[in-house]
Amino acid sequence: MSLLNLISERYDREARLYPALLLISPAVATGVALFSNKLIGLQSLGATVVGFGGAFLLTQLARDAGKSREPSLYKLWGGIPSVLIFRHSHERFDSITKARYHKKLATLVSGAQAPSNEDEQEDPAAADQVYSAWSQYLRANTRDTTKYPLLFQENVSYGYRRNVWGLRPIGISVSLLCSLIAGWRLLFIHEATGEIDQGLAGALTVSFLFLALWLFRFTSDWVRVPANAYAERLAESLETIGGNAPVEQEKP
Repeated sequence: MSLLNLISERYDREARLYPALLLISPAVATGVALFSNKLIGLQSLGATVVGFGGAFLLTQLARDAGKSREPSLYKLWGGIPSVLIFRHSHERFDSITKARYHKKLATLVSGAQAPSNEDEQEDPAAADQVYSAWSQYLRANTRDTTKYPLLFQENVSYGYRRNVWGLRPIGISVSLLCSLIAGWRLLFIHEATGEIDQGLAGALTVSFLFLALWLFRFTSDWVRVPANAYAERLAESLETIGGNAPVEQEKP
């Protein structure tokens, strides 16, 4: 059974396992290049580790890295996207659509009446408490992935990018270290034999590629794209979400 087959849940596989695999890719490539003559033994060892919970451990490490650094993302963005989107000052929806959403949410969540534009300007924190209650209500009522497949897809995309970003400091260190190891060994072999080890050259290329990705691609702005898309799909779920009776807001 392969590593990917061990993770049956799509969210765990795509949003948690894949970021962890990105992290270890340079190390795997470098290890294969350095120890290719012992590859069969390494494969057996790897299969044993995976079979004894290694795959699940990878998903948990990626999740923890993403969740622990998530508040930093919200601080950079000025708030949680699924809360920001309900602000009067947010420009994603036109004023008519936003007013309709506010009106419906005020009937769905008791004790969370819609703030006016003036209320929001006078007390942004109080307004955000209302928007947060609305967001929590929508998340709790859109967990059916078959009914809201687009919302689930954006949630998976956001989870994947958030966890990759959470692993970014470690990813930079791993890729840099693997580049140095592969480069040093490649130079050593070339000076001794005058030949270029193709395996090490490939590992060095992979390590450099991942180092560039960790440095320049896996940024907070990269994470924000699916975060905003998720917030939009969450708000749009009001078009089809069932129930008109007010519900009690859960206390934190």
